[in-house]
Amino acid sequence: MSVGTFLTRAAPLRENPFTALTNPDYPVLKAEADAATRQLRADSAARVAAGKKPIACMPDGAKIGILQMLGGLDALSPAEKKLPLKEGYARVLAKTYPC
Repeated sequence: MSVGTFLTRAAPLRENPFTALTNPDYPVLKAEADAATRQLRADSAARVAAGKKPIACMPDGAKIGILQMLGGLDALSPAEKKLPLKEGYARVLAKTYPC
């Protein structure tokens, strides 16, 4: 799923957060976000193991909540919104927690 598609599908949930959990798109979007997060953690760990710079340098214990993630994705350029969610989220993390 692209960043743009993710944001488009998330828009109704953001507009009415009280019914978000009952929206049929909620589990799909949650699974996409969770998968992107897991993949980025694995990619970052592999980069560090290979002696390369990690994708982002988050302080210990730091977490990005869904609203911060969505805000970062919203701020991406139109070209970046065509990227897969994982790649767009990597850019958000790198901008938020640069190394």
